[in-house]
Amino acid sequence: MESIGTNCSPEAQRNCLRDQFATSLVTAHPHRRHCHMSRYRSLSPSDIRAVRLLHNEHEKSPFSDGIKCYRKMLRQKPSVCDLQESDRLILTLERVSLAVDVLQNVTESPLTTLVSQPLTMFLSLEDDLKFCRKSPKYSDPPSPKLMPWLNHLKNFRERVPTECVQDAVFLSLIQLRIEDVMCWANSE
Repeated sequence: MESIGTNCSPEAQRNCLRDQFATSLVTAHPHRRHCHMSRYRSLSPSDIRAVRLLHNEHEKSPFSDGIKCYRKMLRQKPSVCDLQESDRLILTLERVSLAVDVLQNVTESPLTTLVSQPLTMFLSLEDDLKFCRKSPKYSDPPSPKLMPWLNHLKNFRERVPTECVQDAVFLSLIQLRIEDVMCWANSE
C-alpha cells in the first residue's frame, strides 16, 4: 500500500490515490465480483494504528471543537447492529462516504501526511459498499426507522461549518471502522 500515490504530485495525490485504487480493483473476471464484506470482519493492526494516529493527532489541535461537533453529528444515531441489513448498509455507506470526502479534503494541515493509509482503506470500503448497494439483496429503500438519521446527517453536512464536520469525522473514524463496518460485515 505504501506505493499507492507515490508517482503523484502532492497537490494531486488524493485524486491519484482514487485513480490508482480504482485500477487496482480490476481483475481478470470483473463480472464475477460479488458483495463479500467478510474481509471487513477484522481490522489489520497497521490500519487501526493509522486511524488511531490520525485521531490522536487531530485531538491535539488547539483549534478543534471536536467533541461538540461529534455530538452534533451523532445525535439520533441508531445502533447500526439494530437495523435491518439494507439499512445497515445504507447508513454505513453514508458515513463512510462522508469520511472519504473529509479525508480527501485535508489540506494545509499537520494531518495531511497521516491521511494516506486511512484514505486508501476508506476508499476501498466505500467502493465495496457501493457495489453491495447495487445488489438485489441490499437495494431496498431506507426504512422509516432510518430516515430521521439520514436527514440529520444530510443537514449536519449542509449546515455545520466545514471545520466542525472535519472534527466530527476525525473523532468518529475508529467507531465507524470498528463498530459500524464490523457490525455490517458480520451480518453479511
